[in-house]
Amino acid sequence: MEDQVRETEDGVPLELGEEVGGRGRIYFDNVVIDNMLDALLELSASVWTNHDRVMVLERILEEKGISVTDEIEKHMPDEAEIARRAEARDAFVDQVFGAFLRRPTHTIGQAVDTTQE
Repeated sequence: MEDQVRETEDGVPLELGEEVGGRGRIYFDNVVIDNMLDALLELSASVWTNHDRVMVLERILEEKGISVTDEIEKHMPDEAEIARRAEARDAFVDQVFGAFLRRPTHTIGQAVDTTQE
């Protein structure tokens, strides 16, 4: 007799359990790999968006006769700016790595009660 994989009505193997904060996107059979891929995609999108905006900003400033390369290197932020940047960094980390907060509600490989629907 073959072991049959029991799934929720959404197609998630019962062995994975319910995830905290929702299932997230499903790419593979392993939620940890899905979480890593989500983080990579989020990071890639964020990096490209920032890179694109910097290129546009540099171009606009250059057209107005303002060279910012040296000014950026010489810039010394005050305490208020340091605090704002730290807050933005923390939000960025939460956005990129938030996928890792999704976890199965039980140990993978643990016996699952399949009699309850």
